[in-house]
Amino acid sequence: MQTLIEALQRTADLVVNQFYEELARLPKSRRILEMLSEQELAHLKGRQVQNLLALAQPALNSQEHAAMAMRIGRIHAIVGLDKEELVRSRGILQELVYKQIGHRVSGQALSLYARRLTSDTAWQLKAYQAVEDSQQEVLQRITRIVWVAGSYTHFIDQVIGALSTHDELVACAIGRPDAAGIFHFEAGAGGSAQDGNVLLAALGGQGHDISVRADHPCGQGAVGRAWRSGKAERVVNYQTDPLVARWREMAEREGLRSAVALPLAAPGQPPIAVLMLYSAWPGGFVGPDQVAFVELLQTLLGCAVTRLQIQEGMHGAAVPVSVRQHRAALVRTGALEMHYQPLLNLATGRCGKVEALARLRDGERLLTPDEFLFSLASDDLLELFARGLDQALADRRQWLAAGHDLDISINLPPAALNDIRYFEATREALQTHACPSARLTLEVLETEAFSLIEGQRAILAKFRALGVLLAQDDLGSGHSGLARLRELPFDWIKIDREIAQLDGDTALDALRVVYQVTRLGHSLGKLVLAEGVDSADLLAALAILGVDGVQGYVIARPMPAAQLPGWIAGADVHDAHDASGAQAGESVLARLARFVVWEERVQLIAAAPGAARDLLKAAGFVALTPLAEALVGLGDMLPAGAARDELQSDLLRALLDGGRESDAWRAALDRLMRAIVATAQATLPPAPVPSHTH
Repeated sequence: MQTLIEALQRTADLVVNQFYEELARLPKSRRILEMLSEQELAHLKGRQVQNLLALAQPALNSQEHAAMAMRIGRIHAIVGLDKEELVRSRGILQELVYKQIGHRVSGQALSLYARRLTSDTAWQLKAYQAVEDSQQEVLQRITRIVWVAGSYTHFIDQVIGALSTHDELVACAIGRPDAAGIFHFEAGAGGSAQDGNVLLAALGGQGHDISVRADHPCGQGAVGRAWRSGKAERVVNYQTDPLVARWREMAEREGLRSAVALPLAAPGQPPIAVLMLYSAWPGGFVGPDQVAFVELLQTLLGCAVTRLQIQEGMHGAAVPVSVRQHRAALVRTGALEMHYQPLLNLATGRCGKVEALARLRDGERLLTPDEFLFSLASDDLLELFARGLDQALADRRQWLAAGHDLDISINLPPAALNDIRYFEATREALQTHACPSARLTLEVLETEAFSLIEGQRAILAKFRALGVLLAQDDLGSGHSGLARLRELPFDWIKIDREIAQLDGDTALDALRVVYQVTRLGHSLGKLVLAEGVDSADLLAALAILGVDGVQGYVIARPMPAAQLPGWIAGADVHDAHDASGAQAGESVLARLARFVVWEERVQLIAAAPGAARDLLKAAGFVALTPLAEALVGLGDMLPAGAARDELQSDLLRALLDGGRESDAWRAALDRLMRAIVATAQATLPPAPVPSHTH
């Protein structure tokens, strides 16, 4: 073997130079070589010489050989050299070696070297399989993430976590642009320090701004091009690509040699975010296998961000990782302040319950959930829930000592139904503060991530067994709320404020929806609460429709714990019985609510055999039966008199003869609406002079 080594030392440089000349004649190999700078090509040739000499070492054992070959094969796979080209190139190399040293060494040594070259090729091919297995594994993980991620922040953290284990990547990062078009990375992993925070600091460091605008001097990088084109854009080699010259030094420092930018979007739609994948080698992401992997990954993630955008109305601009870290630190460092919004019980006219709402004190600012919640990672959300619940139950204990026995309601993040730690935190907090379980309500927000899988049902059952009450928050904000309402053990349902948007001509339909949801909830044994109530008129209408409770600015705004006892002591308590009874000065909304109840009652009784005939007789005012007398009257929606009687008769006939789709019904309804508005305007007292005190 010593003779073999000496021969190789004299001829290895010549063999390698001839080898690369031959490779340059092969189209696939030439494409890879053309990606390299002169320095990189020289370095590659030097490594090839070292490899040839290493294969001739007598002490080389199979384990060391396998590790060396697998490392080289992995590089070949990552840079996109296909297997056929690898086998062909190894044949060329072996022929050149034989040509230069075959006549100088013994046949035994040459045979051993040939076997090592063959084994080297086999081990390299095995490395290809390892890279392919890594691709399949990460795609499987991403597929699971696509369907279970409950928020954008949770999604990007999980995606980066999955991709960071992939054999082809040295780093990855994801982000979005701000309103000015400057791109901000929101999550990342890898880089020279194998630390996502260090990597993101480097990517977004001074002088490394990235823009998505074509007219910006920093807008021609892969991210900017991908954002504008909607297609994957590559940096084949940071050291040779003139479009990324401004990031060349940073890329070299972080060990980033090539990259691909993947815009994430629904087909035909503008991007929502951009994912960057980085390779430690020039030419990554351009081989056929890499292209197929990237395309499938882009499709999967595009579906996910589209779903999340629809589901949670993602904030349009990125939250830089530094801001995310700052807000996560606030959660853990005493900046959390729970505020409380009273819930009015319309049956008693009193406040017996408050909803606990998180706030974060950031210097002089007090951040609301809309400003910080979406930027928190999954562990941050758990910490927020645990600390918030602990603070809320501690405040409840103080109110109880002061004579105010209040129930507490608090939001349970959708992630809690996939994470048993939320249940443990709830049980521990109840024990710590000696709070009866039934005095705590957990509000579960309806989202598409809430998929009724068996594990989620099991965790809900644990909360139920613990004795806490469960509320379905924002009923109607998702697509399958009614199924969940029927199947899951909720005690309360909260009507999404968007359902009850009472704008102009839509007010009547909105009240109809609220009434039907309320009746449905009651029929299933659940209490119904409406949130976002901001006017006394709406409050009165909801009382007429049978809603059990309300919260909103018309009752009180969220307030610190110390202010709540004073508010309760001085509150102008509403009399729910007066609110639901007839009043001379009722608003348009209250009168419309009475009409909704009347309309429903007429249709219900008309469905009984013979009842429609009875009601039609009543419409003609011929011998009213007691049943008809009770159901057909329009009550105090309109003043008594011939005009009301005539309108009632027309409404009844139109509704019972032609139904709600008939022209007669629409004409009669239009007359009723005009009459209600005119009557309300004539009977309502003058509006009070606005007060500037709060």
